[in-house]
Amino acid sequence: MKKIYMDFEMNMNNTKNKREGFKADLIAIGAIKYDTKTKKIEKFKSLIKPILTKTVYPHIEELTHITTEDLENAPSYESVMRAFKHWLGNFDEIEGIYTFGNLDLTCFKNTDRISSQKNNHPRFLNNIQGFFVDIKEKYLGYGIKCMNYISLTHLLELSNTEFSGDAHDPLYDAYNLHILDEVLEKNQDVRNYLIIQDINKNPYNQIDVDIESKIKDYEKYLYHNEGNYSIDELSIDILSIVGRYVYSTRQIKVRNIDIVKDIIKKLDTVDKLRNIKDGYFYVLNNFYLDLMDLYGDALLYKLSQEEYEDEMNNILDLFIEDMEYENIFIDIKVEFETAESLT
Repeated sequence: MKKIYMDFEMNMNNTKNKREGFKADLIAIGAIKYDTKTKKIEKFKSLIKPILTKTVYPHIEELTHITTEDLENAPSYESVMRAFKHWLGNFDEIEGIYTFGNLDLTCFKNTDRISSQKNNHPRFLNNIQGFFVDIKEKYLGYGIKCMNYISLTHLLELSNTEFSGDAHDPLYDAYNLHILDEVLEKNQDVRNYLIIQDINKNPYNQIDVDIESKIKDYEKYLYHNEGNYSIDELSIDILSIVGRYVYSTRQIKVRNIDIVKDIIKKLDTVDKLRNIKDGYFYVLNNFYLDLMDLYGDALLYKLSQEEYEDEMNNILDLFIEDMEYENIFIDIKVEFETAESLT
């Protein structure tokens, strides 16, 4: 089977308006065809003459080093896509076409529609759209939430892998996407390390301001066998952070549904951490389930303020008991800011 990793470079206005983003022109394509049996790699790369905007925006030229002059004699979208689909080969042998996020496919769809209308050619995306796989979505399914807010280059760095070539070169971006997928598919420890990254966000990094450096200490232990800060030590510190955060929620106004929803959203990080098999993350399992049961009742207005506080104190005591059963003795009942202020 063949895995296709692809990347487009796009000429788009420097705006946060999503509708404007849909007007982006494809100006370059890079793709890697990886044979899962032979491990052979084939490459495809081409500039693409823009359809909508003939001038490359300055910020795009700075990122990609593609100039307006480069595109003047570039092949048309139609000719590039005919060559690309020929390069893809037998569709029955394609396992997937992988991209980093959904912007590539969104702009591909838009350009395909506009070009087919303007130049009277078939839509090239029609019979390959079903092959597309968003790598971000794939690994979000593993619980790696940082896929949503960390760049491809940084993800490789966190995976102990160097980015090969130049960023924003579509062929190098496609190749490095292939490398990232290979590393994450094969290495549970790396996947776990990326899951742990999400604890270094608000509100958890306000509770322990040293958590970023602790995660880095574990990275040295994991990848270079340096120091003695193992997954056991890191997981205990994270149990403490989570426990202290939940303790800060014990006196929230339980009928304030917005606050309850915000807490549930923040506890999604705990939901992903509890599935890590190494260390003591499993101690979070019953704690998280008890909390979701409590907050589920809160969303249905089933709890009085007194009932909520009593049940929360019971859940916190059970969590402490679970930790002590594992010989983990930490004080999570530490006065800190209330959950409402941890924004």
